[in-house]
This record gives sequence, C-alpha cells and structure tokens, in this order.
Amino acid sequence: MSPTTSTISAEMAEQSKTVAAAVTAEKAAVAFGVSAAVAVLFNTVLAWVKDAYEPLNNFMAALTGHHWWTHGLFDVIVFGALGWFLMSRAGGDRLTNRLIAGVAVASVVAGIGLVGWFVLV
Repeated sequence: MSPTTSTISAEMAEQSKTVAAAVTAEKAAVAFGVSAAVAVLFNTVLAWVKDAYEPLNNFMAALTGHHWWTHGLFDVIVFGALGWFLMSRAGGDRLTNRLIAGVAVASVVAGIGLVGWFVLV
C-alpha cells in the first residue's frame, strides 16, 4: 500500500467515525426531543389528576415524603425511559423543525393547561 493510499484510507476512516458520531447525536436529539414533549404533557396531566384525586396525592406523598418529590421523580423517569427507548428504536430520523415546534407547542399547551387548572378549578 502506498503512502498516499494509506493516508486516504486513514482520512476515510476518520470521516466515517465523524459521520457515525453525528448520526448518533442526531438520533439522541430526536429521541430525547420527543421524550421532552411527552414528559411536559405527562407532567401537566399528572398535576391535574393528583390534584383532583386525593388518594393519588396521598399515595405519592407517602412514597417520598412529599407529593411534589414523587411527581418530579415520575417526570424524570418518563423522560429518561422514553428517551432511551426511542433512541434504541429510532432509525435514520432527521432532526427537523417539526421536533422543535413539537416541544414548543407541548410546553405552551402544558403551561396554559396548568394555569387554567389552578385558576379555574
């Protein structure tokens, strides 16, 4: 193998590693972006349900000492577990403006939902 061929092979191997790292990062961004949108909405629904159903609120308080600690723990578990699951299942998804819009919309809907719940109920 000539020095030129060896250099080209090394450069191609390095480029391949760079592309693989970029694909992995993009896959993780998509998976955890979707997971964030779902976790935001889960957080809102859980707040509504536990506020409306006292036995659930009491159960959650008994688990960790305070219902908000349990609530936060559940949010983190949903975010992490769903993100890892989606990352393991995702194909060649591309990070798009739809993902960004989805997280933004989920955040706004959840914020309005929580304000509405605590102001109107």
